[in-house]
Amino acid sequence: MFKELVKAYKIVGYGLAIKRQMMFAVGFAIIGIFLDIFTGGTQPTGGFYIVLSGMFIYQLIISSDVSTLIQASPYKKKIQCTYPILATAPWMYLTFTIVAISHYFKVRGGDEELRHTHSAVILMIGCFLFICLIFFGIVYKYFILSMIIMCLTVTLPMFVINRFIERDLFANYGLCVAIVYVLLTLGCVISCLLARLTYKKDISPIAFKQAMNKS
Repeated sequence: MFKELVKAYKIVGYGLAIKRQMMFAVGFAIIGIFLDIFTGGTQPTGGFYIVLSGMFIYQLIISSDVSTLIQASPYKKKIQCTYPILATAPWMYLTFTIVAISHYFKVRGGDEELRHTHSAVILMIGCFLFICLIFFGIVYKYFILSMIIMCLTVTLPMFVINRFIERDLFANYGLCVAIVYVLLTLGCVISCLLARLTYKKDISPIAFKQAMNKS
C-alpha cells in the first residue's frame, strides 16, 4: 500500500498547471483558516475550505491523464480510479482531524449551546465533504451534469441537519466527529466505485480546457 501511495504522489508532478493548482490549494487553506478564526468556528465554511484544500491533489492526478506518457502507461486505470483517492484521503483525514481538534478546544469549557453549535458545524462539514467526494467521482467525466447536481445539493446538508436531526445528537461532540469519519470513508469508497463505473468514458474536454490551453 505504501509503494502505491508513493506512486500516486509521483503522478501529481504530471498534473496540469501544477503551480497554479497548488496556489489554489494554499489559498483555500488560508481563506479557511481566516474564516474559522473570524467566525469563531460557528460556521462550516472555514473548516470545509481547510479540508477541501487537500483535495486539489485529486484534480492534479486526474488531469495527468491528458499526458501522452500517462496514456501509454500501464497505470492508466489506477490513475483514474485508485490513485486520486489514495493520495487525497490521508490529507483529508489529517486536515479534518486538525479542524475537529480546533473545534474541540472551542467547545471545551463552553456551555451546552456552544457545544451544540460546534457539533452541528462539524457534522455539516462532513456532509459537505461527503457530497464533494461523490462529485469528484463523476465530475471529470460528466462535467456539466455533475456541476448542476452539485449546485442543487450543496445546501441540502444544512437543511437536513437543521430540520430533521435530533438536537440531542449535538450534545455529544465526539459522536459527531466519529460520524464524519464514517462519512469521509464512505465518500471515498463511493467515489472510487463511481470512477470505476465511468472509467471507459472519456474525460470531459470542458473539465481541463483552460489548463490545457495554457499548457
